[in-house]
Amino acid sequence: MSAGSADPPVAAIFENMDYKCYRDAVARQRAHQEDWLKVGYAPLGFYLKDFCLHEVDGTWHLYHIAGTPGVSCCLPGNEVFFGHATTRDFVTWETHEPCFFIDIRGWDHGHVFAPYLISHAGKHWMFYTGVATDNTQRIGVATSTDLFRWERTSDRPVIRPEEYGWAFCPTTGGAACRDAHVIEHEGLFQLYYTAVKKDGNGCVARASSTDLINWRDEGIVYGFNAWNQCESSNVQRLDDGRWRLFFGGHHAWSYVDSDNPLRWPDVAPIKIRDDITGMEVIRRHGDRWLVAYFGLRYYRFTVGVLDWSAEEPTIVQVTQRDALREFGLG
Repeated sequence: MSAGSADPPVAAIFENMDYKCYRDAVARQRAHQEDWLKVGYAPLGFYLKDFCLHEVDGTWHLYHIAGTPGVSCCLPGNEVFFGHATTRDFVTWETHEPCFFIDIRGWDHGHVFAPYLISHAGKHWMFYTGVATDNTQRIGVATSTDLFRWERTSDRPVIRPEEYGWAFCPTTGGAACRDAHVIEHEGLFQLYYTAVKKDGNGCVARASSTDLINWRDEGIVYGFNAWNQCESSNVQRLDDGRWRLFFGGHHAWSYVDSDNPLRWPDVAPIKIRDDITGMEVIRRHGDRWLVAYFGLRYYRFTVGVLDWSAEEPTIVQVTQRDALREFGLG
């Protein structure tokens, strides 16, 4: 090489093996496919638990807890980010890189659980359960314009039951405040979540907001004193105008009905299925609902049909692509 000429770029001399390792790992994860309807979706090497689905222009975005098989969700270092995948048909999935992590210097420094998304005012809003290492839980909010990059709206949680007189929610030593579900009703946003009352019994609680950032405590919407925990609350409006509140957790996936989405009667819930939780509704076709859920012993995203016309409605797993066509998918 003549004097004064520039050195060749590093890439022309050798391959950057560290960057190659990253590229190869991401590509393998993205391309990995199984018979997802039969085995249930989860990213390669991880389990999948509480999740949400968000459809934009025919693409379904799945955000979920991702954890290490065989490791407790409460162990520091596990369940520290949300997995992200997309599909257009629930048959083939594309796995993306993790999209949201704990804040090691923040109130949510231990784990992140149970995302839930809505779109409003040109942004996507993710409500999530932030957890300290001692399993003390609160609910926070992050926003995105592209569904891949997320920023917290505040360095404080937006749901703080230690400020509410009805709740058992210490600031240290473990506390239940999780599993947000948000709807819009009569000009206000309603956020439902699961918590524990001062008497030690589980409940579903509610807060209201005009802007998705500032929330007013509205107290307990459902309490049933036979259970010490509820999880994964979900509210659906029925065709006849009633409101159905779903929840589960360490008990059966169940529901109660009300004429009013601001309060449900404190009656025993009706069981749907013992071994699942975290159900989300994908689409409806009359009395038949296409739903997604995960098992209490088998942590994968699974698709099923809930037929309300059956004598004893339950959820039956979908394992064949043809069954999705009834709902305009597959």
